[in-house]
Amino acid sequence: MKITILGTGCIWTRRACASYLINDNVLVDCGLGTLKQLLKTTESSLHHEKIQKIRLILITHYHMDHYFDLTCFLDKLATDKNPNTRVTIICPPGGEEKIKQICKLGWGDVSYQKLKFDKYVTFVDASNMGTFEFEDFEISSLKMDHGPIEDYGYLIKEKSTGKVVSFSGDTCMCDNLMKMIDCSNLAFVDMAGTDISYKHFNIIDGIELMKKYKDKCTIFPCHLTSQAYDYSVGKINIPKELTVINSDDEVPFDFWTLEKEELPDMAVDFEESRKLFGRIEGQFVDLVLSSTATTGSKYNTPTFYFDVCPKDSSLIIGKVSYSLIPNDLKGHEGNVYMSFDREYKFKSLEYECCQLIKRVAKYHGATRLYLTCDPRDFDTRTVFDTLGVRLQEITTSTYYDENGKRQIMENCIWQWEF
Repeated sequence: MKITILGTGCIWTRRACASYLINDNVLVDCGLGTLKQLLKTTESSLHHEKIQKIRLILITHYHMDHYFDLTCFLDKLATDKNPNTRVTIICPPGGEEKIKQICKLGWGDVSYQKLKFDKYVTFVDASNMGTFEFEDFEISSLKMDHGPIEDYGYLIKEKSTGKVVSFSGDTCMCDNLMKMIDCSNLAFVDMAGTDISYKHFNIIDGIELMKKYKDKCTIFPCHLTSQAYDYSVGKINIPKELTVINSDDEVPFDFWTLEKEELPDMAVDFEESRKLFGRIEGQFVDLVLSSTATTGSKYNTPTFYFDVCPKDSSLIIGKVSYSLIPNDLKGHEGNVYMSFDREYKFKSLEYECCQLIKRVAKYHGATRLYLTCDPRDFDTRTVFDTLGVRLQEITTSTYYDENGKRQIMENCIWQWEF
């Protein structure tokens, strides 16, 4: 069985919504943007051929990031004038009414009439479907726990090999989720966030489950939020979108051999650096180099640490650090951090510190900086806007406080090109 991962994310991430293509003719979930991802899986200029091949769609539940692209799919199906075109949609109860309703809202009365559901579409209720036969597949459903929303996971057994691949949809930890994993060779499991929730499973407990089942079932994290993705960095590899998985492979995907970023040799010597950047003079403040290190980030990159002092003074009113990273380094961390004593946190001083640290970056050949701030720090956000810096992403990270409780910290990551 060939599984193409069309999306690994949810609606509030840059990654596409979680959906999967099986053997080119079965689609699991069809949320916003799914068809755009589907068209990326072919080099053919005849993109409609990719859609025409799909004969079965499995919908886990009725949230827009799991079924709203059906409106476009069904329109394409009805207008391609292919006499053999027909699709079966397996979905939770009430699917026929809901899907017809969003199609009518999306296309209007006149266009809706052209969809001809009776001619092109067969609906199957996931709640009482039993075992559904499709080509070499036997498909069954299990009710999951997504809070107030009715969600069904699907188990797809390939009769010729006996392999079982399953998809949870959105769910928190429940008995049927564990039953699904126990029955599967590969399982695609919702691990949306980092906190325990009554709607979603989480990446922290999910990684432990992946380790536990490593030799029994390959568990794929899916429907990842930004904080779940960030938490996974340095712990497991997350499959990239459009990754193709073969259920027959002995190791369908290696989550545990972590790839390291290749960084150039940029070790810094404090005395040499002090000759270059001992005191960087500005109009209102100076940056005074206090130390250098090669462990300033998870990438073990060289980092400069500066004290912020008023012009020609030794009084320390803030701190600025800058880590050297290659221009093409991918990740969610920033490489410039600033903090000021409360009574000296002025926009003009922050603005000047950014301009001064840019000199250090340009000396090392950098063409961009990644600045960070708390999303609620509107003064700093105003400074970055004034600099012409682009907000790249709001990320979240998880940590444990002194009471052992999971806490979430948000960060705005800004990309400054120069």
